[in-house]
Amino acid sequence: MAVIDHKTFEKQIREWMPNLYRLAYGILHNRADAEDAVSETLLRAHEKLHTLREADHFHAWLMQIAANEAKKIYAENKKRAPMENLEPYMPAFEDNHHELWDVVMELKLCYRETILLYFYERLSIPEIAKALRISQGTVKSRLSRGKKLLREKLSDD
Repeated sequence: MAVIDHKTFEKQIREWMPNLYRLAYGILHNRADAEDAVSETLLRAHEKLHTLREADHFHAWLMQIAANEAKKIYAENKKRAPMENLEPYMPAFEDNHHELWDVVMELKLCYRETILLYFYERLSIPEIAKALRISQGTVKSRLSRGKKLLREKLSDD
């Protein structure tokens, strides 16, 4: 028996949708791919809802699925020869972002996803470790290095 019924699932999805998109966009840097990752996340989450053990872990569980789906698309994109990059012609990300968001988006993927999950999604270090399938020590070092890189980039301006 699922710990979350379908009505609650739908409500939670509506609540976390902007977060899912922000995470996917942060990993992929591409609107269409981010939308695809979110769509795949919703499908996977619905299919695997029965595997969720505790309702309190829904957010972390959902972010783990989103990170995995975005990484799959990222890996597929690296394999394909890129066509013309239209991203520079696209309007800016629609969130109320500022200089910090732009600098975070410039970080290497491993730092960027850790920073996004920790500061934007407010996941704990153990939750990030589980979501990214890395050790807690690796999460801590990536957070430390990511923050250092952010400080350096922001102080250069």
